[in-house]
Amino acid sequence: MRKVWLVTGMAGLSLGLAGCGGAAEEAPEAAASDTAADSTAEAGAMAAADEDAKVPGTEYHATAPIPCGFGGAAPTETCEAGVIRQWGEDGTTLVEVQKPDGMKRAIFVKGTEPYGADSAQADGSAGWDFATSREGDRVTVKFGPESYVIVDAFVEGG
Repeated sequence: MRKVWLVTGMAGLSLGLAGCGGAAEEAPEAAASDTAADSTAEAGAMAAADEDAKVPGTEYHATAPIPCGFGGAAPTETCEAGVIRQWGEDGTTLVEVQKPDGMKRAIFVKGTEPYGADSAQADGSAGWDFATSREGDRVTVKFGPESYVIVDAFVEGG
């Protein structure tokens, strides 16, 4: 005859089997102890799978070179960019671009649609117009004399 104990944890399910005799009487505690350790490990693994991984040493979920342009030029240069998904409480995504002059430009995205950029009186960008145009899965952002091309997969992950 076998006794079967079913012990559940936060992240998983463990099934303990024990034979007849004295060992069977001690099995629930052992099974519960083993299950707790297994559940903790599984919970950590599942939490990691549910979270968007970050690029080591950064707060970005992904980094990539993106086409960019300055001084009213087409986006024929390349700028390094990083993305922070779910950056805002409303689900806003932040795309941060490293410009050739060493300054960064933040572009704010809702879903896959950019809707604004950071600006400052100091660099003159406070009065700049913001516009976008889409071609398939690519959005070109024009912010004053700057332009950036952002691919949807960079924003969404994938």
